[in-house]
Amino acid sequence: MPNDVGKVFMDSCSQDGRRQSQMGLTLGIDNDASDRKNLLLQNLQIKEDKMDRRRMMGGLSALVASSTLGAGSAMAQDSTVHMWVGFPPGGQGDIVARLFAEHMRTELGRTVVVDNKPGAGGLTAATTFIRTAPKDGSVVMLHAGSTATTAPISRKVPPYNPAEDFSWIAQLTSAPFGIGVNPSLPVTDFKSLIEYVRARPGKLSYGHAGLGTTTHLATELLKDITGMDIVNVPYQGSAPAIVDTISGQVIFMLETFGTLMPYHRNGRLRVLAAFADKRTKLAPDIPTAREFGVDLESGTSNLLAAPIGTPPAVIDALSKAMSSVMAKPALQQRLEAQGIDPVLNSSPEHCKAFVTREVARLIPIVKKLGIAL
Repeated sequence: MPNDVGKVFMDSCSQDGRRQSQMGLTLGIDNDASDRKNLLLQNLQIKEDKMDRRRMMGGLSALVASSTLGAGSAMAQDSTVHMWVGFPPGGQGDIVARLFAEHMRTELGRTVVVDNKPGAGGLTAATTFIRTAPKDGSVVMLHAGSTATTAPISRKVPPYNPAEDFSWIAQLTSAPFGIGVNPSLPVTDFKSLIEYVRARPGKLSYGHAGLGTTTHLATELLKDITGMDIVNVPYQGSAPAIVDTISGQVIFMLETFGTLMPYHRNGRLRVLAAFADKRTKLAPDIPTAREFGVDLESGTSNLLAAPIGTPPAVIDALSKAMSSVMAKPALQQRLEAQGIDPVLNSSPEHCKAFVTREVARLIPIVKKLGIAL
């Protein structure tokens, strides 16, 4: 298979080179001195094209070898994989990316570098990635749930189609949301919270990390399912929303378990339910929303993507490598300690289907609320 893929890849490059040479001859000026200059430039271009083809061929062969031979196989040591992250160093997205990169180095047998490209909630990185990332597997992007689903569809003019404008490699994690309430609220469980809010339509409020964010849209889905009439209060991120939930300015908020559990343990918040298919390993004593009759699963994810146009053999190689990475018990334990569930045996098809489903589920909420950032 590597030889067949390489032959197709080289043939494509050769045709590109011939077209470039023909274009140069066609544009030549009818003048001896100019002809000699053009011929020299063409020869230099051909040499550069051949060097580029050898570099691309080396990167492709190495990636295919990783899927064929597995971890520890001999690979091109001079080829670096760059993982783009749309958030600044030190945040949760960056921490998880560096954890993946650490294990990818072992699996791929090459250097994996995390490149932080913050801006516009990750949209700057995503849009730049679509336009400029090379299509040879040397640059990938680690998406959060926001850049993979909610951020683009919440814009007045969506900057990209999440399902179609990336070559999805694998869904790596799922971090379910929990619902944290002010401890002084006179409710005993999730069911009694719903009843409390229903008895006071339009008089209470909840907090979230900002309009169009994953937590905002998830709470609006919850409102639709349960019939709660409660006012949304947007904040600039989760931290101030947590502060105001603790102080009682708002009565509850949705966030990941990894974020909420420290406050639950010290008594400053109470987490009443998990929006997951099963109880979390981080907090097995907290029931799921489904146990109270509320059929809602919601959270955020990490998903890996390559640019559209990346050869299928490269996508397949990276997907298989990430399956091996996610199967490592040490990685799973570190993720679960943060309230993040590893997704095992994902595939490009599974990943794209997940993004497609989430976008289809959330677009009606965005339209209903009239969000157009």
